[in-house]
Amino acid sequence: MIINKNWDLDVAFEVINDRYYPGGLQSGPQRNRQIETWGQLVGKTKALEQLDLLIESCGSINKMSQSIRMNSGSIKKLRAFFESLPDELEMVEDSVQHRFIEGEVCSLEEDLTHEFKEVKGNNPAKSIQNLVDEYVVAFLNGSGGSIFWGICDDGRVKSLPLSIAQKDEINKVVNAKIGTIEPAIDPTKINVKFHSVINAEKGYVLEVNVPKSNTIGLFFNSSGDTWVRVNGCKQKLKGLALQDYILDRMQ
Repeated sequence: MIINKNWDLDVAFEVINDRYYPGGLQSGPQRNRQIETWGQLVGKTKALEQLDLLIESCGSINKMSQSIRMNSGSIKKLRAFFESLPDELEMVEDSVQHRFIEGEVCSLEEDLTHEFKEVKGNNPAKSIQNLVDEYVVAFLNGSGGSIFWGICDDGRVKSLPLSIAQKDEINKVVNAKIGTIEPAIDPTKINVKFHSVINAEKGYVLEVNVPKSNTIGLFFNSSGDTWVRVNGCKQKLKGLALQDYILDRMQ
């Protein structure tokens, strides 16, 4: 059975109960596992919110028990399962202080959690705006990490000369792009940092730090496209590759 993460909990019970008869020796536990899978798909916060809303709409746990045909003990176990789910977003940050020197190779390497981007042209905000959502989505779908604008592929620092106004503009375009990601995420979980660069007047390396998502579902940009990190690179998923990746995550 395919679980739809857009279902509310009452809809999930209605659809799943129709497929797996509540109370059956085999179908009953199967029904409960399917509801738990729904919780994994929607994440800890929404699962608990929906459970509280369903109890409130029914009037009590006992009345909810009658409505969804699940005994109160199982409802309490379901809450415990939802509470045991990991937080949706887990911060992934380097423990060391970054030190960037203009023209020199930095101590970082491109890998699953670090991406380097050189900015060309005279409009850094536009260059960042064009790509930031793709990299944020890729990191959310993987192990989290940081994108560094102002570092070449070989690790050499080529800083961004930025005024205060340009830094403000970059903050705005990054936040705007984050706001288009689906499903929506808390924008405060994406940290935007401007690291000063030694030997570069008003030169910065921009870091966009992205948390790791602990949910099963994938994230997409406003066009419905998605990416993952593979061997330190961003890779777009579509067609059978997307289908296989989703199945692997669910297992």
